[in-house]
Amino acid sequence: MENTCSALVVRVAEVNDEFTPDDIWDAGLEKPKEARWLGPIMSAAKRQGIIEKTGRVQATRQKESHGCDVTIWKSNIYKG
Repeated sequence: MENTCSALVVRVAEVNDEFTPDDIWDAGLEKPKEARWLGPIMSAAKRQGIIEKTGRVQATRQKESHGCDVTIWKSNIYKG
C-alpha cells in the first residue's frame, strides 16, 4: 500500500500547485483505520524534494477528523 500511496502523492503533486492530505484521500487512497498513517508518506515526499510545507494549515474536510488542522503542501513538481 505504501508504494501506491507514494505514487498517488506524486500524481496529486503533479496536478496541484498546493494541496492538503484531503486531496490525497479524494484522489482515491483507501483510508486505513488510522488516517495519520499518511504522515510518514508525506514526510518522505518532502525529503525527496517532491513537496514542501507552505507554513499554512486549514481545517480538514474529513468528517471523522472533526475539523483538525492539516498542512497545506506546495508541489515542487507541479506541471500546470
